[in-house]
Amino acid sequence: MANTTSLIWNNISDPAEIVTILLSNDDLSTAGVVEIEVFLTIQGVSTPVAHQLFSVPPLITSIRTFNLSSAAAYEVQYNVTGTTSLTVNIFPTDVNGSIIGAQRVLGSESQEISQLTPVP
Repeated sequence: MANTTSLIWNNISDPAEIVTILLSNDDLSTAGVVEIEVFLTIQGVSTPVAHQLFSVPPLITSIRTFNLSSAAAYEVQYNVTGTTSLTVNIFPTDVNGSIIGAQRVLGSESQEISQLTPVP
């Protein structure tokens, strides 16, 4: 099942500049296949800026980062197949590299969606 952070508003005094996605595969023997999509909202228009498909080997943690500059809001969607032991956590950081706790989304806090948004 696919998951989303839903739209995260970024119009705060110290906005997020980068979103870091931490992927931890705790499965002992099976790789997880991950598909990630990142959308930025600028001037009311949501635009896909990243679409990646990759695998995370067993007992490996992988980190992906995406630039959010100038985005009034953003959304991360992801789908994991192959294992139920892979967790996805999203941590936005400001220009100083500080985590913005109010915008972070742990895997258990993400919302299930029927499928990822189709992108061209």
